[in-house]
Amino acid sequence: MILYALEAKDNCGKSTTLKKLLLHLLESGAAPLTDVSKSQLKARLLAERRARISGEEYETQDITAILDVAGTKVGIATDGSTPEATGDAVNFFRDSGCKVCFFAVRSKGAVQAMLNEYARYNTVYRVEKAVLFGAEQFPDCNRYIEELNAWQASRLYDFCQSELNA
Repeated sequence: MILYALEAKDNCGKSTTLKKLLLHLLESGAAPLTDVSKSQLKARLLAERRARISGEEYETQDITAILDVAGTKVGIATDGSTPEATGDAVNFFRDSGCKVCFFAVRSKGAVQAMLNEYARYNTVYRVEKAVLFGAEQFPDCNRYIEELNAWQASRLYDFCQSELNA
């Protein structure tokens, strides 16, 4: 199993970036294999995106999903804040037969030790989350942050496609 760990400190957009990757995969023809329909999942992702861009208050929800991407199972988990959450997702993806998985994880702490252990038996790529420093001081930066997250999601999509074509 190939694991991509999108790493950064808290509240830097890791989950948002992986949700953009999920949306990109869905729009490219991937089908969810979990209990949520494609239309429901897309609607939820787009509603959260609209609220974020407009600066509205919204409730974020972490997502653990498995997609069928051209006959290959790809897992995405946005809750990597604890070793338990990450471990549960890794086990779920492994037991489900995923080839490639993407995780949002904190860049320090117990989750990192767990990733080091996984790297003994799996291929683990650590990807540093691209961030716009000082953005919290400028509320009008939402559009730029959105573009940065979209850019990084497209890079992760490219990684996914290269793994699936290997």
